[in-house]
Amino acid sequence: MQGAGNAVLIQQAAALKKQQAKLKQLGSPTYTLSDRTENPGYAIYRSNAERVDILANVFPVLLFAIAALVSLTTMTRFVEEERIQIGTLKALGYSNADVAKKFALFSLLASSAGVALGAWGGFMVLPKIIFKAYAANSTLSGFQIHFSWALLLTTWLIAILCTTGAALWALHRDLKAKPAALLLPKPPKGGSRILLERWHWLWNRLSFNYKVTMRNLFRYKSRALMTIFGVAGCTGLLVMSFGIRDSLSGISNIEYSRIIKYDLIAVQNSNSSAKQRQQLKKELNGKSVKGHTGIYFEQLTKKAGDDDATQSISLIVPNNEKNFKQYFAVKNRQTKKTLKLPQDGVIISEKLARLLNAKKGSSIKLKDASGKWRTMKVAGIMEMYIGHYVLMSPQAYQKIFHQSYQTNAQLIKLKKGAKLQRESQRLMATGAVKGINQNVNNQRTIDNIMGSLNRVMIILIGLAALLALVVIYNLSNINIEERMRELSTIKVLGFYDQEVTLYIYRETIILSVIGILLGYLVGIGLHRFIILSLPPANAMFDPAMTLANFILSALIPAVITAGVVIIMHRKIRSVDMLDALSSVD
Repeated sequence: MQGAGNAVLIQQAAALKKQQAKLKQLGSPTYTLSDRTENPGYAIYRSNAERVDILANVFPVLLFAIAALVSLTTMTRFVEEERIQIGTLKALGYSNADVAKKFALFSLLASSAGVALGAWGGFMVLPKIIFKAYAANSTLSGFQIHFSWALLLTTWLIAILCTTGAALWALHRDLKAKPAALLLPKPPKGGSRILLERWHWLWNRLSFNYKVTMRNLFRYKSRALMTIFGVAGCTGLLVMSFGIRDSLSGISNIEYSRIIKYDLIAVQNSNSSAKQRQQLKKELNGKSVKGHTGIYFEQLTKKAGDDDATQSISLIVPNNEKNFKQYFAVKNRQTKKTLKLPQDGVIISEKLARLLNAKKGSSIKLKDASGKWRTMKVAGIMEMYIGHYVLMSPQAYQKIFHQSYQTNAQLIKLKKGAKLQRESQRLMATGAVKGINQNVNNQRTIDNIMGSLNRVMIILIGLAALLALVVIYNLSNINIEERMRELSTIKVLGFYDQEVTLYIYRETIILSVIGILLGYLVGIGLHRFIILSLPPANAMFDPAMTLANFILSALIPAVITAGVVIIMHRKIRSVDMLDALSSVD
């Protein structure tokens, strides 16, 4: 009996020892505290909402400024067209206040109708389109419309100021004139010598038509400036929108093909058994794995950014820098030069450098996983668009962290056709891996964010193109209406229909080219501001602007101008020139 009892005790002791070994293998327990901001999709959607706020503070202001310019021009022209009727009313005994009521009521009704239509589109239509663009990549639903009386009244008052105010300001000058003077057409502006005429070597080489065009450009200065500013504003918006679209496109592909060349990071379990480590080694040398290299991997943290949010920073210390180049391209974005890991400093990603206001030679402090602050000297800034990274050599790691270096993770590159999810499961099944970071998940998340922003950019490009159409058509129409008697005169003098059209549109084309060039400068400035403000805290956009952007931004106003030329050419041909020259005396 005693022998049997001893055998049971031995078995129990062996079982207990086995369980103790398993318990030891588990290591010390760790706890993770997460608030609601770390729920899946919450932070991404909040970040997207903040990005839309930035666009809402820039884009509508420019759109409204250009629309105000068009409204101001239109109402001023409206008063000038009614000059003879104003004189008639004054001759019949109507007071200035009675005459002003007509223009005030007309402009008030027109601006109010425009604000009402715009408010319906701004509060009801566009928010739904933008929300659907963002919500398509999340589980959030239940869109709610929030109406703002303060915003509506502010917009209405500005619209009244640009229409009713402009009409009364233009009317004020005419009401001072005598009825007899108002009953006569407004005399055309007189021509004068221009500065260009003093450059005889250039002026003498110009044809008659171009000399007339140059004189007319300076003759109608206000109309020229309005055309330049209108086209410049629309072109600037197009350059900005196309530029942001270019900055968004292909970022994730660049990040995970040209810069980050591995497929996943496998973080090893420090308490794994020899058998489990052997199994992991077998998987790493399997048929599906193209290559792997050992690194030290740790997540550092730092509060940074405008909202002082905690940023997650990936620390990577490669065991072999030569092999590491096959998995990670460490280059400077501007110089395109490969950066070598220093022995007494670190290389950080570009967006992290911006958040920390760090430059080459600066010192930064980051908190490690144990809660200790580590001071690091920045030896270089590398190209990186998504996420925050800190790279250092084993020698630098030992100096900064004051502990010996050893690898705790593997950068793994899979062969073409290998199933990422299946390989991840096989690695986890070895027991020697406690966590896996798949690039495909990060790429999918970033693609969703960029796709949402890209849809918004398409909407903004459409609005900018529509505004360009309104500006160019309206200013061209006003220009022709104002100068109909002048056009009739030159046609009677023998000009053909095409020459009469070009008489006006040489000026429009020259002013549009000047506006486009000025719009390039405006667009470049807006693009730079947006790409620095629009990206989330853990990403940056490609600041480079492609040549196609400038070509498209110029082509859209050019096509609109050509279309307006065709319409106006038909209008000029259909006008009875002799009737237009008839005297009203």
